[in-house]
Amino acid sequence: MATPDKLAAAFENSITWEEDIWQADPLDVLSVHKNARAKFWKLLKEVAAGNAASQPRILLFHGQSGSGKTHLIRALRTDAHRKCMAYFCYAQMTPDISIYADYFLRRLINSLEKPYNPDGYDAGSTENGLVRISRLMVDALLSKEKISKLRESNLDEEELAILVLNLADDIVSSQNFADKELDINIIRALLYLQRHDPRLDQRIRQYLFGRELNELSISSVRALDANTGNGHAFEIIEALGIIISAVDDAALVFSIDQVEDLRNFEDAEDRFIKAIGDLMQIASRIPNAIILVAVSEEFYTQSRAALQQSYIDRIEKAGPVALHDSPTEAEARQIISKRLEFEAAKRDDPQISTYANNVFGSAFFKEFAGLSTRRLLEHAHFYLDTNHLSSSSETQKNLQAIENKAAVFEVNTNQLRPKYNLDNIYMPEEETEFISKLAAAIDLATENDEQQQFKIDYYDIWERFCSTFEADIPDVDHDLLNILSIAINLAIAEWQTELSVVVKTLNIADDLPAMDIQVKHPSGHIYRTRVYLCNRPTQGGAFKRQLDKVLCTMDEQKCYMLRAFDFPPGRKNQTAQAYRKFRDAGGRPILVPSPEWARIMMIHEFHTYHRDDPGFYEWFAKEKMLSGMALVIHVLRLDLLGQTMPCNNKDQVLSFALDAERLGETTENANKQLISQTPNSQSLMPGMMPGENTATSSGTPWADWLGWGNASSLNSPPADNDDEIPISILLNENDDNVNSIFVGRELHANKPVTLNKGVMKRHSAVLGGSGSGKTTLALSLIEQFLANGIPAVLIDRKGDLCSYANPDVWRGDMDEPPERTLERERLGEAIDVAVYTPGRASGRPISITLLPNGVGELPSYEQQLLANLSAVALGDMLHMKKSAMHQKQSGTLSVALRILGSRSSNEVSLSDLIAFLEDEDAELADSTQRMDPSGKIRRDLVAQLDSLRYRNAALFDTCGESLHMDSLLGLGDYAKPGRTRLSVIYTGFLGDNENILFWVSQFLSEALRFCQRNPNDELQAIVMFDEADLYIPANSKPATAEPLQSLLKRARSAGLGLMLATQSPGDLDYKSRDQITSWFIGRVREDTALRKLKAAFQTESGLDPTSVLPHQTVGQFHLVQEGLVRSMRVQRSLILAEQVPFDRIEQLARDTRGQDQQQLKLFDLQ
Repeated sequence: MATPDKLAAAFENSITWEEDIWQADPLDVLSVHKNARAKFWKLLKEVAAGNAASQPRILLFHGQSGSGKTHLIRALRTDAHRKCMAYFCYAQMTPDISIYADYFLRRLINSLEKPYNPDGYDAGSTENGLVRISRLMVDALLSKEKISKLRESNLDEEELAILVLNLADDIVSSQNFADKELDINIIRALLYLQRHDPRLDQRIRQYLFGRELNELSISSVRALDANTGNGHAFEIIEALGIIISAVDDAALVFSIDQVEDLRNFEDAEDRFIKAIGDLMQIASRIPNAIILVAVSEEFYTQSRAALQQSYIDRIEKAGPVALHDSPTEAEARQIISKRLEFEAAKRDDPQISTYANNVFGSAFFKEFAGLSTRRLLEHAHFYLDTNHLSSSSETQKNLQAIENKAAVFEVNTNQLRPKYNLDNIYMPEEETEFISKLAAAIDLATENDEQQQFKIDYYDIWERFCSTFEADIPDVDHDLLNILSIAINLAIAEWQTELSVVVKTLNIADDLPAMDIQVKHPSGHIYRTRVYLCNRPTQGGAFKRQLDKVLCTMDEQKCYMLRAFDFPPGRKNQTAQAYRKFRDAGGRPILVPSPEWARIMMIHEFHTYHRDDPGFYEWFAKEKMLSGMALVIHVLRLDLLGQTMPCNNKDQVLSFALDAERLGETTENANKQLISQTPNSQSLMPGMMPGENTATSSGTPWADWLGWGNASSLNSPPADNDDEIPISILLNENDDNVNSIFVGRELHANKPVTLNKGVMKRHSAVLGGSGSGKTTLALSLIEQFLANGIPAVLIDRKGDLCSYANPDVWRGDMDEPPERTLERERLGEAIDVAVYTPGRASGRPISITLLPNGVGELPSYEQQLLANLSAVALGDMLHMKKSAMHQKQSGTLSVALRILGSRSSNEVSLSDLIAFLEDEDAELADSTQRMDPSGKIRRDLVAQLDSLRYRNAALFDTCGESLHMDSLLGLGDYAKPGRTRLSVIYTGFLGDNENILFWVSQFLSEALRFCQRNPNDELQAIVMFDEADLYIPANSKPATAEPLQSLLKRARSAGLGLMLATQSPGDLDYKSRDQITSWFIGRVREDTALRKLKAAFQTESGLDPTSVLPHQTVGQFHLVQEGLVRSMRVQRSLILAEQVPFDRIEQLARDTRGQDQQQLKLFDLQ
């Protein structure tokens, strides 16, 4: 368990920087600045409804430093972008600017180049704002043929220019732009972006900045008129605003921050007036523009006197919103609790979330509620960092004595001020140090403090630098390779002496920049990799030629391919096939868009300016700005740097050699499996002897090693009497190891509890609150099935089940018994692990369809069943309810899918359904005549489904592997001799719950078809649904509920056992409990869950959940089967599932795709 002093890091980041703006904030507290949020959303909804042209659209947020102005802007952007209602521009008033209109334009383009989705990679979307606008424009206003020609045709500069000119004319003459006056050149520039050519993108970027292009550059984008004349910045901003409104019905929000930094200039008030004037002009020219101005109260009060009354009227018409810099006691508690909850989830330690009361206490919030948010967090960090909040009563007495004697600080709503001179107060040395640290933490160090030193705030300097620096990204790929070399060298500087890197540039071909990188980590491991830069366009086969040369020069080593735009989708053309060969050969793609290259150049320039300044290298090493970039993490394998493995809570550091084929060669000293840097400790607990039952195979004597730590029941010998009630088939204690699954030992009799594995085809559920041991029990059972040749599929929502593909977790603790290590090795040799990442093409995606392949060959009732399930799932995605109109739409979807499925011999995709609804099919029109006589429902469905397709492109992407149960289970043609398949499907990349539910509903449909095709009396596979309460909840009926209930009924006849696991048993629907034979119930403390469990089980089994479940310890469970109840201490799994980072999941998924033989070597521990 984390101690308070180790949680100080949760409160370190009390300042929101510009780079934080573009990412969602998991620590946001909605009740803070509630009035400001409400005003913004009211205005945003007016804009979305088209009613804001006459509304005041300038919102002024004012407050003291640390009141959370920048944090508020971040929160507003996150919510608005998640709802696809706005495009945010963020600009700080820090730099020295002469023409603010040009500056606002540059900041707008920079902001639009950031990923539109604030959840970024976690949500499976890295599309930036500019590309999004371009895509929505062409998709809405051009035919598929024209779009395909624009994106894929092999055209020279002149042919492309003619095409762009014609398409731009088509767009501006469309109904969307018929009454709009805008610069057609911006339409043309956005069309050029659809080529996905980095060389064109750089020219478009400069053009959108309002700069003149030189003769060479303009020849590449001949459709664009020259940028000349003053005021062009306003024209470009206006055009972008009009386009955003026309194609996305969204607002363009200018958020202006750090306005008080204008005080750094002598003419601060004049600059403020100029900036406000330009912002007012933007608001007047763009009806869908919203202006947010965040300024300190002091500066605005001072500058307001210099403003003309007309300016004041427009700025304050919407009502200035004061951001109170002193949260209430309740808000302070929420702010602290939010960070502790986040830390608890990150550390998987729910006890941390109680620290708000147990560690800080109510007195803390009463005392410091008057502080600003920033000061509150700094104070919390200081308390934890100095162990001030220990349980020592002496420490608390000392604190009270200091407060009573010195009355050092007086809290008011503005700031903390010294009340008495600290120098006149006698305090012990330790207490003096405490006060000095506290004073320093809140900027109140005394004047006589001899240790006070002037420190340069490099982060503030960096923020200013970012606002003014404009990277001129080179067009030549070889120059980009030089930038990569710079990035590697700077990353080495960030790690100081911990990394040793050798970079060698290769001369493979003029059109294929490449380099070899050798990295030596502190552990002594050496990783070698080859990096190719392939930015040539797909049109005309240029990228295909690069791929051919890559395939010839990979030399069986780990290779990365860098590209500024998306890699080719899974089609059947030659480029896609060559790219697939690269992936199958072990190559890994890395997407490096232009803003990433620009950031490297910016960091390099900043480093050059300040590398000789005092304290810079320490700051640079601490921030690790480059080491946080995905590109650098991949090529230098920084994800493995400094990893340690815990051994039974002892502070041991383990170094180990990972698979050479995956990570490159290792040094001679890295060939050992594990090297402990601390002395070995006793392997077994006193009195603990191996039993006779087998955990994962027959004949070995370590099956009943429970691994939960010391327990009295383990130290006592088994009971002599054996006169318990026989359980016949349900409990199979006296059977041999072949058909038995070891669960654990009874708490009182210490007798082994086993199950006949055939019972599991009658399904099971594992219930328990957080920290109950629920997951490890479920995995212990699954590991035994795998060892007995029964494949398994794990539906993983959190990412911890992906640990089975992580080689690091397969290396046991030094203190564990050797027999258990042997069991783990045997399991690793017996299984074939595959990790799938639906929604993430860079991992191992699975493509889903609305109807599977061969649906037309099924009986008509099966076709109708599958059509109904898909229609319901689509209806949920489209937010269909129970209204008459929605029921008609759902019925039309079901009919269309049934007809389409009956005619198709292939899979039916969403695009197929949209095309079918558009075609005015006679059978469909006849079948839906009563529901939709005019065809309006079909037309509305086309629009809604088309919008759904583009909003959820990753979900409906067809470039992944097909969804087939035989493939997931490693059966038939997918079988691997001597191996049992374990498939882990991580759903986190799908985004929100709606996407997850839709995807899982399609998986359930495939599982139902598998059961129909493969009847079997014996258990042949296991499917585990982690966090199953999402799929079969008590208070709602999502798209997964009906197919999951149907699968529970039908899977038994196919020998498919389902296992439902949840840490929220109160949210699970128990109506299907009769379909589940084995219920493993661990520690549960929530009142709602206890009431439901009591209603479900007490009458039948006599178990009173409210009296026994809350007091169970970790690893203690009650097994309830057909009214029979046993309490037990369960066996731990061989693999301890731990949260796997998102990028690591992608990597593990790639490792298991198309190269299973290599992947399996990760488990070779010899």
